[in-house]
Amino acid sequence: MKIYFIFGKGIDGCGVTRGAILFEKWLVKNGNSTHILDFNNKQKMLRAKNSSFLGNLKRVEANDIDVSDDIISDVDSSDIVIFHSYPTKKQEGYVERFRRFVEKIKNPIVVMHDHGVTQQTINSVPQSGEIFSYADVLVTQSEEGLSRTAFTSFDHGLNGRVVENPIWFESSSLDEYRKNFEERSKSLIYLGRTSVIKDPCMICRIEPFLPADWRLSMVGCERSISFFPPQDVLHKRTTIFPSNYISDYRDKILYYSLDKDGNYKLSNWGSKREDLDRIEILDQYKYTYGMERLGKSFASWCGYKLGNRKEYGRRMEYTMIESFLLSLPIINRHFAENAYSPEGKLWAEYSGPLVSQRGEEEGLAGELIRISESKSEWEERTDASRSLIKKFNDIDLLAPKFLENILSKGKRTDKRDPLELITKWFPDAKKYREGGYIVMSNTTNILKSIPTILENGKQSQVK
Repeated sequence: MKIYFIFGKGIDGCGVTRGAILFEKWLVKNGNSTHILDFNNKQKMLRAKNSSFLGNLKRVEANDIDVSDDIISDVDSSDIVIFHSYPTKKQEGYVERFRRFVEKIKNPIVVMHDHGVTQQTINSVPQSGEIFSYADVLVTQSEEGLSRTAFTSFDHGLNGRVVENPIWFESSSLDEYRKNFEERSKSLIYLGRTSVIKDPCMICRIEPFLPADWRLSMVGCERSISFFPPQDVLHKRTTIFPSNYISDYRDKILYYSLDKDGNYKLSNWGSKREDLDRIEILDQYKYTYGMERLGKSFASWCGYKLGNRKEYGRRMEYTMIESFLLSLPIINRHFAENAYSPEGKLWAEYSGPLVSQRGEEEGLAGELIRISESKSEWEERTDASRSLIKKFNDIDLLAPKFLENILSKGKRTDKRDPLELITKWFPDAKKYREGGYIVMSNTTNILKSIPTILENGKQSQVK
């Protein structure tokens, strides 16, 4: 089969890209032809340079007014088209170009992923309801979350065609990085982006409770809004995500940036304190280097936590999977006590990972110190953690089921003009579109029947 991968936001080099690369590799191994379409929307994707696909890659450039007829024809000749991302509010100038492209894809089975796990990330795609109405299969992060509720409400034809996103992995692919107990340093690592829902600051908060011979690292934390939050953001978020921000600990951090030659350079954070600080941050990493660091670490903090338990689904994040395979994982208590595994058990019911949260730093430090003196317990816990990934996330088990599910659902025969669906709450939607406005259809518009347009990156209600 010919299968196209579409990145409407651009290839980002993060979890979305990682999952696509793994699936593409499996597809090619099983005799399929893969093709990739990358949209350049003038948004820098620093991690994208470390991502590579096997199939032919085409690119829609930033100055292209529309996608060329040749590309549209090539995409439309596929058996399956899988959309992995879409222009966001920040890419306002490219939203309509992408919508016009989607409208022209008629022949393949259209699979659309919604990778959002919070209302904010789900609603970052301004025309999500309209775009997803072109899907034959909608893939959401949870079968009971906001995306499923809103988009099946908008387009009833999606009922029975929503599937949960499978998080797959090649379970044995990281074996070479996994060191034994004796080869590991006393180190606690956080691997991943600067994200408030992953609480990387656990590494900073636990520092006073660990002996001086423990190494503390945050690998992949770029200086984003979650690094230097404005006070209004801090005030809004602390009730749900009661975490500190990395900038609060500046005086204890050595911050390294990866230069164009692949070397880490110490920034002005710590330039005169090399011998005083033991919390290090690396702003980004090449994948092999990140896995090497993880495979040498004694334990790994996986702080993933969502405000709404219904959004968890029966899965975990890629950086959590890597930690389960290579280190002693420590999962957030909220996740452990509210999220379920594919077999329907709470993650807290499994014996492998440690469980902790903000406010429990001293107790966690005590457990890490205790287990560091017990090779048998460390091996029992890490073996049990690794076995969970092999059981639930192996791509050779998940990918065939996912592909079979897509093919069995096939193409829909009940698709409607989405703009007509929008006129139920926005009677003048057609007039505004003809006037050059971006008509929005995110979950708030759909569930609260609010007529909205996008102007200068912000949504404006039409009175």
